[in-house]
Formats: sequence, C-alpha cells, structure tokens
Amino acid sequence: MKNICSIPLVFPGVFHLIESFIGRKFGGFICCWHNLSAERFQNHVEALHPSKPIPLEELVNRIRSGKSTKGCYALTFDDGIGSTVRDISKKCIDKGWPVTFYVPTGYLDGEILPYQKIEFINKYLPIGEYDVQDFSKNFKSKIANKKKIIKTLTDLLYFENFTVVKKTLDYFINLLDREKKTLLNKEFPKPISWNEIEDLSKKKVISFQSHSVTHTAVSGLSEKEIEYEMVKSKEIIESHTNQKVHSFCYPYGEKKSIGEIAPRIAAKHFTSAVTLLRGRLKKNNPFYLPRIGLYREDNSSFVRLKTVLN
Repeated sequence: MKNICSIPLVFPGVFHLIESFIGRKFGGFICCWHNLSAERFQNHVEALHPSKPIPLEELVNRIRSGKSTKGCYALTFDDGIGSTVRDISKKCIDKGWPVTFYVPTGYLDGEILPYQKIEFINKYLPIGEYDVQDFSKNFKSKIANKKKIIKTLTDLLYFENFTVVKKTLDYFINLLDREKKTLLNKEFPKPISWNEIEDLSKKKVISFQSHSVTHTAVSGLSEKEIEYEMVKSKEIIESHTNQKVHSFCYPYGEKKSIGEIAPRIAAKHFTSAVTLLRGRLKKNNPFYLPRIGLYREDNSSFVRLKTVLN
C-alpha cells in the first residue's frame, strides 16, 4: 500500500505542489534518523527539496515566537552511534546542512544501550523455554519461550525503570555460556567518543544535545530521577562542547514512554524537547515536539509521502 501511495511522489513537481499547500497549513517538520549510510541520508534530504534544513534551535525559536515554519525542517539523529555520527557529520559539513545529534551520555561513557543488549540476547540465546518466575510481574507466567522473552524485554524498555530493565536484561545475558557473553563488549556498536565530539562541535553546522544519561523511558522514573537524567546529561555535554545544550530527546519517544511529568521538568532546563510521535509543527508544545521517523529502507518517494501525510 505504501508503495502504491508514494508512486505519484516519484515526480518532484507533484511533491512540491502538495508540500507547498501542506506547509502553509501545517508548518515545517523535524526529521529523525538513527543509523543509516551517508549516501542514503543524502538521498532523503535531497528528496525533500525545495524544503530547506535549518538549525533545530532556529526552527524551535520560530515555533515559540509564532513565526511561520513553512518550507523549513530540522535534521536530527538519535543515540550517538560512532560510525553514523562520523559519516553524517562529514556529509553535513560538506553540504552545509545543520544537524543535531542527541546523545545518551552513559553510552558514550561505556554503558551498552538497553536495546543493544536485547539485540545481543536475540542473537545468542538458544531457542527454548526459560524460567522467568523472578520476573513474573512482566512475563505473566513462570516459563517463557525465546519469542515471548524478546517481545517482553522490548516492551519493558518503553515504560520500566532502568534498575528493573538492567536486572532483567542481565539475567538473560548471564544465561549464555561464557564464550558468548564475552562477545557482548566486542559486538555492540561503539559510540562516538568525547574527543570526537569536542572536535565536531566546533563546526557551525554540528550540534550535540541531550538524550538522557541511561537512555531510560522517563515515564518509569521518579521526578528526582528525571531531573537527574536531564540535568546531568546537559552538564556533561556542555562540558565537552562549550556550547549550550538547549534540547532534550525523550528515550523511546512514545506517549507511554514520556508520561506527564517529564515535559514540565524539561521546560525548566531546555527550550525544547522532542518525541517520536509523528506530526508537523504548528502551535506545538515546544516540550512535546513531534518528529518524522525515517529509515534506511525508505526510498525517496516514501520519504516524501511520510512528510506530507504527517
């Protein structure tokens, strides 16, 4: 269905016409990527011409001041995976495209992101049934097969406190034999380093902003814990970039992952906060901004379709 709907948007003129109308009515937008090649990224950005990428901070200032965002959008990347940040930074510097990288500081300091641990468990945990009675609150049973385990672990990320998530993930990692466990630190995608961030942040088009410390769904945290995740990550990034950290990205970005308290706390420390809820920018709460998620499998016409349907 998506391929059929996007066929007319193969033609740039059709996209320009539709985007001109939608831009007047619904404003600009924020794009979000996680991990893809610089070549694919360039294809996505060029597919959105003549809409123009501008700095996220400038786009947010337009929203807050009531100015039009028509024809404008921001480029954002989540998680700070080293190879992605390097390749995309190089491309953006070459093209003069402003880009924002949201980085979880714990990951840069050596912690493995929770979803990376799940990918590892899924890869190496043998098919079978496992005793999960210590985690029956979330599994709803004492025994679970591998498929159920992976689904439940993934669901946990979107609402549970980091201590519960860590304990649960580590339990299943420890079920692996010693040889497999040693592969975890070798195989997980390495983050961008602080030294590289310090160099890249000197470039006018590159910005590093907060994606928390532990990459935990803030809805699963207390008010004090949310404050820590925001303030600590902001302080750490600013100490390395000598630049103001003005924006926060909610880990996992869904409504159930954000909750009701976090936007209020974000408003105390930042000028914006972004979600993974789809939409465009028109009279939005600056601490609950929608973004349009784009992925490596999206071709140019589907990228256009996503922006006009949001």
